[in-house]
Amino acid sequence: MGKILVIIFLFVGGIVSLFLPWIGVSLAYIISILGPQAIWPWWFSGIRPFYYIAIPTLVGFFLYLLTGKVNLQLIKTRISICLAIIFFFIAISYFVGPYVNAPHIHFDPHNVFIQLLKMYLFYFIAVSLVDSPKKLKVLCLPIIISTLYMIYWANDQYFSRTYWGRLHGPSPPGEGSNYKDENAFAMLFVTGLPFIYFWGHYLKNRIIKYTLWLTIPFGWHAVFLTGSRGGFLGLVAITLATALRSSKKLIGINFILLLLIAYVWQGGSILKSRVKTIETYKQESSAETRLQAWSAALKMIQAHPIFGVGLVSFIPAFPDFSDKQPRVAHNTFLQLSAESGLIAGLCLIAIFVIIFKNTYRNPWRELKHLNKDYLFMYLLNEALFVSLIGFVVCAMFLSLDKYEIIFYLFALANNCIYLYRERQTK
Repeated sequence: MGKILVIIFLFVGGIVSLFLPWIGVSLAYIISILGPQAIWPWWFSGIRPFYYIAIPTLVGFFLYLLTGKVNLQLIKTRISICLAIIFFFIAISYFVGPYVNAPHIHFDPHNVFIQLLKMYLFYFIAVSLVDSPKKLKVLCLPIIISTLYMIYWANDQYFSRTYWGRLHGPSPPGEGSNYKDENAFAMLFVTGLPFIYFWGHYLKNRIIKYTLWLTIPFGWHAVFLTGSRGGFLGLVAITLATALRSSKKLIGINFILLLLIAYVWQGGSILKSRVKTIETYKQESSAETRLQAWSAALKMIQAHPIFGVGLVSFIPAFPDFSDKQPRVAHNTFLQLSAESGLIAGLCLIAIFVIIFKNTYRNPWRELKHLNKDYLFMYLLNEALFVSLIGFVVCAMFLSLDKYEIIFYLFALANNCIYLYRERQTK
């Protein structure tokens, strides 16, 4: 019965995506971020849900393009140009990287390149179709829905006592998933919780608003369950950022106090023991291996500054730059720079600088009282600013350059910034 419902949903979603491809974009991002095939593998056996939505969306995009309904100005922004440059260097590193043809145990360069090609392509489709506040509201739903469900899933594992140790996301035995790594699972909550908080401010129904906000402490608990220090630091960062950005400082102070109480009460022995090692990171094995990986990454960048060692070739190249156990860089900037060149890494930093520069001052602030669309854009700006602060903190300790969620956040930020500038020119 469940599989039949999945097929019906995908069929209906595909038809809608064909005629309204901007909705197809949101449906596709729900599938990519949530990963339902890892949650309910028995329902999705033999089904690749993303393609059922992505292909009709792509066809619908070209139909929109032929009829002049696509806003191509949205792909001419500085953020989009930087992403295009990054992909150019990724492609070059895939074709000419000196270690791409070396034996790969953990990642297949060809499969990863095809996956990245789809992610970058879908980013440009998304930004060119979602060209209004109304459509951005729909595009915000994937991160909210995914975070809410994973909050439920994580806490259900805790209360049903079906997990042991650090909690990672849904992952069928013998198969991979977006959140098989506990740190990546924590990153989802860190980036998603700001959207839940600020979306609550947009809702008029108080019952729904406060019910939504009541999920936030359970989201904190989900991060605690992962035992991720990077996730915990990201959680602290978004809480502080939310408090500082809040117009009502008392609410912000209460948020900080509540997080402290939650950590003391429900932080768990695993996370607390790992957090204690942050100050003595040089003597802690996990932190020490990260320093070793960062050192190797810097040597790779120095040896191959333009095109890098090759796409997903960090681990095969590792023995030539370090005598330590090969591993990923555990740093998004260093991973991208080492594999695809320093220009790609600098472009990634440039994107974050552009976003933070524009969202920090939140130009929608002066307009939020005029109508609901402007209020939404103001809150979206706030959610993006806080969410990306959390993402950057997590990215300092994780290699996140190949996660769909980063392209999703960039698409939202790109269009949030563009729509304000477009309004100013009218």
